Amino acid sequence: MDELKKIFLAGVGMTSTSIEKAEKLINEMVEKGRVTVQEGKELQTELTRKASGIVPATKAELDNLPFAKKEDVEALEAKMDAINAKLDQLLSK
Repeated sequence: MDELKKIFLAGVGMTSTSIEKAEKLINEMVEKGRVTVQEGKELQTELTRKASGIVPATKAELDNLPFAKKEDVEALEAKMDAINAKLDQLLSK
């Protein structure tokens, strides 16, 4: 039970669809007898309790993440196009 609980609680950052899938998995495990009905209820309660504390990120928080923005990618693509054009010129001589 502890190992199963750890597996489910490891993914606490799940979206609501993932939570629904996890609940379906718990129900299937109960139906197949892999966990008792009581253990299944405990897992669902714990999962719901942990997931309810998840707050969606704001746009400002997302903007501060260290990922390339669309403009950054476009600038890099333009540089790569210029480099490729110069390389084609050098190779065609």
